[in-house]
Amino acid sequence: MPRRGVPGRPEPGYREPMRVIVNPAAAGGRVGREWPTLAPRLAGGASVVFTEAPGHATGLAEEAVREGEDRVVVVGGDGTVCEAAAGLLRAGGGSLGILPLGTGNDAARSLGIPRDLDRALEVARGATVRRADIMWVDGHPVLNAIGVGLVGDINRRAARIKRVRGMGAYLAAAVASMARYASPWVRVVTDDGGWDGAITMMAIHNGPTTGGGFALTPAADPWDGRLDLCLVPSVPVFGRPPRLVGAMLGRLDRWPDTFTRQTAVLEIEHDVPLPAHLDGNDHELTPPRTRFEVEPAALAVAVPPPDPAAGGG
Repeated sequence: MPRRGVPGRPEPGYREPMRVIVNPAAAGGRVGREWPTLAPRLAGGASVVFTEAPGHATGLAEEAVREGEDRVVVVGGDGTVCEAAAGLLRAGGGSLGILPLGTGNDAARSLGIPRDLDRALEVARGATVRRADIMWVDGHPVLNAIGVGLVGDINRRAARIKRVRGMGAYLAAAVASMARYASPWVRVVTDDGGWDGAITMMAIHNGPTTGGGFALTPAADPWDGRLDLCLVPSVPVFGRPPRLVGAMLGRLDRWPDTFTRQTAVLEIEHDVPLPAHLDGNDHELTPPRTRFEVEPAALAVAVPPPDPAAGGG
């Protein structure tokens, strides 16, 4: 993948023109229900469009850039943010603003976007832009987190639960997945070594957290030009809940059998399709081989201005 810009360096941004992409299904439908109240506060005089189905944000973001909009602001969660990022990359321009109103909001957390909505709005309309890394798998760009194995299975089960949404669906799916998921064999190849065996789960991240704060790769940095890998080998059912607690506490890498790496390119060989998620969007890895790689400084993102007390950007 081509390199664009300089990783992590603040750049001039633009306040206008701006388009707002709203996912009314975000946060279990809360965004849609509350949008009439939120609109005067969040949209102002900007052009507003609404997603109608999974994947729709990609086309909306691409269209916005091709129509001359400089800033595309997403109102929603990680999946919508990832889709919009894909649209900007496809269009070859524009910058991404994030108003984190989804369930997990891990991409915003990784990029330093405030959770407070008023502060996030200031950032989204502001003039400070940094170029974040993008991960690629199967031709799909991913901004924050790729989960394979158990975490992919949980994501898939949660999406199929219709009566419960949001975190409740994920918890219900997690209970079912931890009890039933069978660990497949994989062979991992990195630029400085490898690993071979059955896995419970594998996280390939650009940022530290996923799932609303599960710190699977606490050292990950979306500006450093590297993928962060955390692999948990096959664990019996009774051993999975303690690993889940370790993930919540950011201590998963302290288990002696956990395999971790920082690398620019990662390949896995596998005999069966593997359930996965791309920033929460359902995906499946097709055998016999899958390649993951990072594109440094690929995406312009509106971020808070440098803190003078911390010595700038």
